[in-house]
Amino acid sequence: MGLGCALAPLLATAATLEAQVQDAARRAVLELADREGWVAPDVQITPVAPRARPACPAGWEIVAVDLRSLSRLRLSARCAGQPAQDFVLRASLNAEVLVAARAVAAGQALGEGDVELQRRDISQTSDALARLDDVLGQAPRSSLRPGQLLQKRQLLAAQLVRRGERVRIVARHEGIEVQAAGEALDGGAQDARIRVRNLSSGRIIQARVLEAGVVEPANP
Repeated sequence: MGLGCALAPLLATAATLEAQVQDAARRAVLELADREGWVAPDVQITPVAPRARPACPAGWEIVAVDLRSLSRLRLSARCAGQPAQDFVLRASLNAEVLVAARAVAAGQALGEGDVELQRRDISQTSDALARLDDVLGQAPRSSLRPGQLLQKRQLLAAQLVRRGERVRIVARHEGIEVQAAGEALDGGAQDARIRVRNLSSGRIIQARVLEAGVVEPANP
């Protein structure tokens, strides 16, 4: 998830070109915030120093060139028959995003009580998270301390079955369910395919992780 995005062209007319570029940059960052679900975003754009520029009677078309970094937004103003006027701007952004509400151990699946919304400066954190659906059931790669910002790069699907763990093998067919005890030979998150030994027959099967401690035979 970078900060790059398409920006609808804007024609610079009445206001100065610099002001129009700043407004276009602000709108682009707000559109990004909306896509990411960041709550109540507040965007500030560092003003661009005005300077003499060629006239464009039809109005400059302003387009976003590179929005991957808020500290280096690149926009371009274009006018037919003239060289493009390039701009590099700096934006600051704060919004309500998810942080750890308590200490969370590495690998522990996150629940609603583990996170809360707080207003933070995320100008340098483009992968901040704000939607509960994006974090519930995920697990941090390393332990989280209270108040620590949640980022996409930190999280991975929580491991629901661990290697060596006793599991329940559930097979269903035409309304009939059969269960057996098994031993996980691999660890895995939800929907992962792992090897499981049936403790009754000793047979090793491929299984799909359904939930914590439960698997089902996987189709070949």
